[in-house]
Amino acid sequence: MASFLMNIVTSLILLFIVRPSNADISFNNSYEPSWGENHLSIINQGTEVTLLLDNSSGVGFKSKLLYESGLFVIRMKLPDKKTGGVITSFYLTSQLDGSPPGTHDEIDFEFLGTEGKLQTNVFANDWGFREQIFQLPFDPSQDFHTYQILYNPFQIVFFIDDIPIREFMNLKVKANVNYPTSAMQIEASVWYSNRSSWAGGIDWSLAPFIAHYQYFKISGCFPQPGNDCSSPVNQPWNRFKVLSPQQRQKMANFRKQYMTFDYCVPGFVQFPECSFNNS
Repeated sequence: MASFLMNIVTSLILLFIVRPSNADISFNNSYEPSWGENHLSIINQGTEVTLLLDNSSGVGFKSKLLYESGLFVIRMKLPDKKTGGVITSFYLTSQLDGSPPGTHDEIDFEFLGTEGKLQTNVFANDWGFREQIFQLPFDPSQDFHTYQILYNPFQIVFFIDDIPIREFMNLKVKANVNYPTSAMQIEASVWYSNRSSWAGGIDWSLAPFIAHYQYFKISGCFPQPGNDCSSPVNQPWNRFKVLSPQQRQKMANFRKQYMTFDYCVPGFVQFPECSFNNS
């Protein structure tokens, strides 16, 4: 009974934190352009930004602070012109300017093209290669949807519209699995990939491609003296240690219907976490 009640309480805490009930928070409060600034427009009294990709440049923005744990949420609407090659993203990364590649932490949502093909990935002081790909059951260019990343000392969970679609547990002690531990910046971008085998080919005749982002509230812990970013007392997202049975069932249903690629399938290099995650 105690475990059952704890699952309910934890689920309610998570729902309270991530549900975008006050989407009127200004972009400038917590974010700033990172590159391609002339392709970023702030609209609707600062509560929405558009990112424009054309054949001259893409564009990105970033959080003003780094975060060691938190629940990171964005509402996103993809460009409405159907093509491959356009990458629309929301992610956490410790790879800042000057950081050597292959030694950083990163947690990714990346749309490959504009027709609902979504890739998730996790880097843990390495090159990543932990891709899982989904073909979403809705058109992400027709309306805003909510994309959420839980990052705490126990697990990483990817959510879409409050449904968990992927978990990556901290198995460092149990199975010697690499796990992100860095403070990370929140970033988003729209850019062009010339790797057609990965993201498809782009149709430049349809340019420009414009993505919309909303909801700029950040629920996270940034490193500073006196901040214990692993504490479940002051950081409520750290109380979320496991998925509830209901969440686990929703995740299993979603993955069964919509996952099209999993790095853990036989025939690929097997990572040690493949025996534990998303089971």
